[in-house]
Amino acid sequence: MGIFTGLQHIAELKIVYSHIQYYDPYPTQFASSGQMIELQFALSGQRYVNVDGLEYTLPIGRGALIFLQDFKAYFQPPVHEQYTSFALGIPVSLFNYAATQLLARQQAAIEFDQIIKGAAFHHFSFELDHRSKVMIEHLIKDMKSVNRSPLLMEAAALEILNRYMIQLFDLTPMPEGLSKEDVRKLHRARQIIESSMIDPPSLITLSRKVGLNDFKLKKGFKACFGTTVFEYLRQIRLDYAMKLLRSQESNVTEAAMAAGYSNVSAFSEQFFREYGVKPSAIKKVFCYGIV
Repeated sequence: MGIFTGLQHIAELKIVYSHIQYYDPYPTQFASSGQMIELQFALSGQRYVNVDGLEYTLPIGRGALIFLQDFKAYFQPPVHEQYTSFALGIPVSLFNYAATQLLARQQAAIEFDQIIKGAAFHHFSFELDHRSKVMIEHLIKDMKSVNRSPLLMEAAALEILNRYMIQLFDLTPMPEGLSKEDVRKLHRARQIIESSMIDPPSLITLSRKVGLNDFKLKKGFKACFGTTVFEYLRQIRLDYAMKLLRSQESNVTEAAMAAGYSNVSAFSEQFFREYGVKPSAIKKVFCYGIV
């Protein structure tokens, strides 16, 4: 059995990364009398879980927000196959607070007890999107780095949690003039932008792909996400370049190109305007632990 595991406590959150290969069957059992919430992601391999008689499987490339209380779980990991998982352990109080804040405008509430309804186990499954994959990859690298920044890791973990709470519980505010189907298409547009950051489609092409006219796409994107399509593209490009630079795996030119910039000078100018520091200085900043 080959194992690499990592556990990072950040404020009340727990970030857990496991990379395991079993050469023989190794079933395990876990029980708890308390309440637990986990945001889980299956990155490779597949393990089978039985929670109080309920079968639960998380296929590769999918995630789940799971709620547990007073339970017994039996884990059956894959044999002769690498199993890689990433999870956020979320305090019930944090989840309830976040749900209350996100639902404030809708004058409704979602809390742990309302979701689980006295059962031992409940889950919401979803497909892992491109931006979340990138953020998870960088959180894993940060966990292995001696120069990691707990504050930046916490911010990334909370962004991932916020992203899936909005998606799973349909918490995006409904701007005037837009239907639920329009909002769903706008989320799809955002995913397309994130997955084609290096060579993004034109606004007209993007409109056709999601089935919205360009006027509704521009107006709706700004209303839903608080920024224009092009500003959002610029932001995710700069965020990605920042992650590459602070992980020490790319120089300025490589980070610019990987984020979709063909002009390094323009990239450096936008980077400085966004973060207040030149991209060439990031390596020194993180190397000496200033950030």
